Amino acid sequence: MQMEIDRKKTIGERLLRERQRFGWSQMEAAAKAGVSFSAYRSYEDGRSAPNAEALQLLAGCGVDVLYIITGSEGTGGTMSPDEMMVLCYWRDSPDELRSAWLAFYRAYGAMIRGEV
Repeated sequence: MQMEIDRKKTIGERLLRERQRFGWSQMEAAAKAGVSFSAYRSYEDGRSAPNAEALQLLAGCGVDVLYIITGSEGTGGTMSPDEMMVLCYWRDSPDELRSAWLAFYRAYGAMIRGEV
C-alpha cells in the first residue's frame, strides 16, 4: 500500500515539473488532460494517478509521458516548451489553418535561405 502511495506521489511530482516546463496553470493542464481541476490537482498531490486517456491527451500537447510514468526522458525532453506549445496548437488546428501556417513557414524559410 505504501509503495502505491509513493508511486502516485512520484508521478504527481513529475507531472508538476512537466506542467511548470510548459508554464501552464493547473487549470490549463486540467483542460489539456480533459479532466476537472480537482482531478488534476489530485494527480499532482499524489492522491490519484492520471488514467491513460488523460496521459494521451497530454502527450498530444507535447508532455513527456514516458518521463511522468518512469522518470526516464522520452522524446518530449528534446523540444523547448515553445516548440511543444506550437505542436499542441498545430494538432488542435483545423486543416485550413494548418495549410496557412505551412504556406507561411515555407515562404519564410525560402526567404531566409535567399531562395526568393
